[in-house]
Order: sequence, then C-alpha cells, then structure tokens
Amino acid sequence: MSLIGCLPQGLDNPACNEFIRSAPLPAWMPVLSHLQHQFGLPTGAWEKIPQGANALFGLGDEVIVKLVPPNWRRQGDKEILAAPLLEGKLSLQTPRLIGSGEIDNWVFVITSRLKGVLLADVWPSLDIGQKRSIMVQTGQVLRELRAVTFDENIAIKVDWPSYLQELIAVCLARHRRRNMPAGLLGQVLPYLEAAGDFAEAGEPRFIHMDVHPWNLMAKREAGRWKLDGLLDFGDAIVGCSDRFELLTPMIFMAQGSPLLLDALLESHGGTGGVVLQRQLTACMLIRPDSDVMFCLRQVPASGPRGTWDQVAAQMFPFDSTR
Repeated sequence: MSLIGCLPQGLDNPACNEFIRSAPLPAWMPVLSHLQHQFGLPTGAWEKIPQGANALFGLGDEVIVKLVPPNWRRQGDKEILAAPLLEGKLSLQTPRLIGSGEIDNWVFVITSRLKGVLLADVWPSLDIGQKRSIMVQTGQVLRELRAVTFDENIAIKVDWPSYLQELIAVCLARHRRRNMPAGLLGQVLPYLEAAGDFAEAGEPRFIHMDVHPWNLMAKREAGRWKLDGLLDFGDAIVGCSDRFELLTPMIFMAQGSPLLLDALLESHGGTGGVVLQRQLTACMLIRPDSDVMFCLRQVPASGPRGTWDQVAAQMFPFDSTR
C-alpha cells in the first residue's frame, strides 16, 4: 500500500459522498500523477467523470482510474476480481485490468476505457423497435454471465440462505431512511413471507446485479444502436438465483413496457406471470442498497399503488398477466 497523504481519512458516508462529488480535478492530481508514473500510463489530459458513487477519472481514450474509499472498499475488491474473470468471456467488451492496489487506504482500480457511448445517453431517444432489439441482446448477455465459470471458493460467492436472511433483516431500516410511505412499509414483511421462495436457489452463477443503461455501452451500426460493452462490477456476487439479475434491467430499461419485459425474458429464457411478478417485487424490496421509491418512479403509475400486489402488477406487466 502506498501512502502519499493526499486522500482524506475517516470520513463517514455522507462526507465521503460529498468529497467525491465536489472535490475538483486538481485535488485529485497528486494521486493520479503518482499512479500515472507508477504504472507507466500514457501521457494526456485527465478528466473527472461525474458518474457513480466512486471517484472516476479518464486519461484520454485509453484509461480509466477508479478510486474507492474505505467506506465501501468491497466494491473495489469486486472490480479487481471481476475484470480478469470476465475478460474475453462475453459478446460485449469489458474493462481490462491494468493495475490495482491501495493508496492512502483507498482502493484504486486502473482499467482500459471502453469504446462507444453510454446507453443511458441514447436510450430515451430510441424507438420501441430499437429498444426491443437491445432488450433481446441484454437477455443474451445475462445468459452469458450465467455461464461464466469460476473457482469453487471465489471470494464473491455468498451462502445463499444466509445472504437472503441478512437482506430481509436489514431492508426495513433502509426503507425507513428513504421515506417509504408508512402504509407500504407495514406491508413489506408480510409480503415477503407470502412470496415464499421468491429467490429460489439453483446452481451458483455469476450475477452482475446492476445491468442498466448507465453500465452498458452502445454503438451505432447501419443506423441502429446495439450493445457493445458492460462495466461496473462493484455489486457482483456469485449467487443462486437469476431474479436479482433480471430485476434491474426490467425496472430501468423496460420501465413498465410489456413488450420490452417479454423480449428480455424470452431472450434470457423463461415466461412471465403473476408468480414472477411477486418474486421480482420481493427481490426489489430486499436487494442490497435498493432505493425502492426511486425504482417505482421509473415506471409511470397506471393506477393505485397502495399494496405491493398493485405495485407488482404495474412494475412487471408481462403480457401473460394482462
């Protein structure tokens, strides 16, 4: 570990978020220059990239440096593990690991910079036909992720029953902090209990957990957009259910469209229904760090949302349930 005395220590989470958000590029340059020299990175102009929870910097068109504070260093550790694990395994480009380590107790991850544009920059302007094609491609990528092989004792593997119980145990406190309406909050635990085995266990598989337009790269070919890259593996686990992998693109990409939901599900392998609606909604309620009220705002309300069954029907309106 390098100590150069340039990164703050002992910040709580809000202070850390504020520092990452507001500190200008010159405040980070001693660290970036140190890493540039240590790893023989190319010359060029640095830029601060205002995206994500961690400090992110680009060096020309070739290099990305991510600085992860001690508060959530597990995200940095997962990035370091996932990059070589996934290199060359998917139909999309993924970041190639150039270097990693610790500096002033922060984790640094140096990777190649992916080509293309963020899907988030073009997604709102795409017609439904192009969105459907991308959802089909997304389903294929999720299948590829599920097929990635790994060592039996890989560090990001979770004990599935214990993992779910821990997520259930801490979810109510998070929902209170994020001002979930009292009527819905009081229904969370009964809904989870009624949902039964909502994250039914299968064989362990790699789960990215956060596939959405801000973590997907796109390129334009013959006048149409297609996926070209996948990044940000800070939430990844090896777990036992595809429900957590399907959840995020269904919320942030399908956004309540039965056509897009079914396109993703059919490409990934499976069919919709009321049971799947309940399973996905239960997973949404316990997913790590999930802001459920923010998730609900991604899908226009089409009726009352006073119960979780009403929410489920609006969030995941598969054609088979209409």
